[in-house]
Amino acid sequence: MSNKTNPPYILGHTENELKRLSVQAEYWGEISLEVLQKAEITSGMRVLDIGCGAGDLSFLAANLVGSSGSVLGVDRSHQAVERASNRAKELKIKNIDFLVSDIEKIDPSLKFDAVIGRFVLMFQADPTTILRSLVKKIESGGVLAFIEVDMSVVRSVPVVAKVEKVLGWTTETFKRAGIPLDLGPQLWYMFKDIGIKEPNLVVCQRLDPGTSKEGTDWLAELVKSLLPMMEKFGIVTAEEVGVETLAEELHQSLLEGRGALFPSCLIGTYSRIS
Repeated sequence: MSNKTNPPYILGHTENELKRLSVQAEYWGEISLEVLQKAEITSGMRVLDIGCGAGDLSFLAANLVGSSGSVLGVDRSHQAVERASNRAKELKIKNIDFLVSDIEKIDPSLKFDAVIGRFVLMFQADPTTILRSLVKKIESGGVLAFIEVDMSVVRSVPVVAKVEKVLGWTTETFKRAGIPLDLGPQLWYMFKDIGIKEPNLVVCQRLDPGTSKEGTDWLAELVKSLLPMMEKFGIVTAEEVGVETLAEELHQSLLEGRGALFPSCLIGTYSRIS
């Protein structure tokens, strides 16, 4: 494995972040499901979900593999794994388990029919090396499928000053933390670098007009989780952000500006492993 140090998980592991993960999961759920379906995650498969967070991608996979399959979600956050495990119990999902572990420390003897992940490689210092190690956990003919983002394309159209200011806060925070804004478009080459001949791509871009609150709610929750790091880096203060009213302010700004929010572009990359 690489000796590079992983960048911090700048979104934290607070209750706010666990709430944000749920908002994010709903916001990107349909697109994520499309990637898993195109990657042919199907009945009876054993799936490993890397960086599972509160478990939402794991739940999508568990539904696809059915009672004859199984899903193991792994995350380094005790809080996230506890939340995911409790949700699985509440939802009575029996074909799923969650484990606290770093990616590098997963039992090397475990084998899976698919390894998946969403918004996790961007927080790894050497994602190509991580992918190379994960391929070793996949049975011949199995699936490798990851979803990452391109945050460099976020914008409002036409330009809405309030929205652009908030988007600027978020992207600047990621930059200063050393986290790439554009890992999604690099996934295809990373798959090639680990010996996959022809990776498949799913590229999805949402558009949220001012009449919709989904995009502004997603953005406001992102800012709430990032706020401690924003203040640490001297980008903006909590008083300037006004997190309690931020979602509504963003919504009203889009309405008044007759604007739409283009959030991050999602790139799903997947392939069969021979």
